[in-house]
Amino acid sequence: MATKSKAGGGSAKERVAAMRAAEKRKERLRWLLTFSVVLVIVAALVGGAFWAIQKSDEDKKKKAEKANAARLAEGPPKGGSWALPADPVAAAEKLGLEVKGGMEEGSAKHEHSHLSIFINGQPVAVPANLGIDTLSGHIAELHTHDARGVIHVEAFQSKPFYLDQVFKIWEVPLSASEIGLLKTDATHTLKFYVDGKEVTEDPSKIELTAHREIGVVYGTAADNAKVKVPASFQFDNGE
Repeated sequence: MATKSKAGGGSAKERVAAMRAAEKRKERLRWLLTFSVVLVIVAALVGGAFWAIQKSDEDKKKKAEKANAARLAEGPPKGGSWALPADPVAAAEKLGLEVKGGMEEGSAKHEHSHLSIFINGQPVAVPANLGIDTLSGHIAELHTHDARGVIHVEAFQSKPFYLDQVFKIWEVPLSASEIGLLKTDATHTLKFYVDGKEVTEDPSKIELTAHREIGVVYGTAADNAKVKVPASFQFDNGE
């Protein structure tokens, strides 16, 4: 027969079992509380880190947009040309163009066109290393090597390339009615030429083909009258 306590609270064994059960419940409660606190702390840290990363990305984006706006503002007609973007290959990647390391150039399609730009009667150079990151050695299949205006198409697949892609890599707005921050109006026009002849195609339709001379002319009638749009370009041997 089980021994009863004098207080009538059950046997000693039952009391020990009850005490152990109570202790286990307290231990589980302490563990749950600790786990909950840890979860809250981790969630706060993760949330804070995510917010910090998101804010950092937003700050970088705003900073890049501000720098690009300043770059465009300093271009024609104020400066001689538009400078290269901060990342000369980023826009090419966004366009879906192949960008290779080690200055690897494609040979499936290897052609060269020439681009002449005139703003308010003055020539504007296409910068060297457009589509080339000289620090990392990455190069896009559409690029320039110097400031002559020669556009290199050295692609890994045989596919068409167009004038507006050059400007997108350059991160200079171009459409039938704008170039950079300059827009057409009652006195200013924007005209496109292929091999010296004016064309009415949108720049996204003007294809870069072998030894094609492409002209872009923006300005007033008086400014444009000073411009002699070239019909051809003297490429180097092998280009």
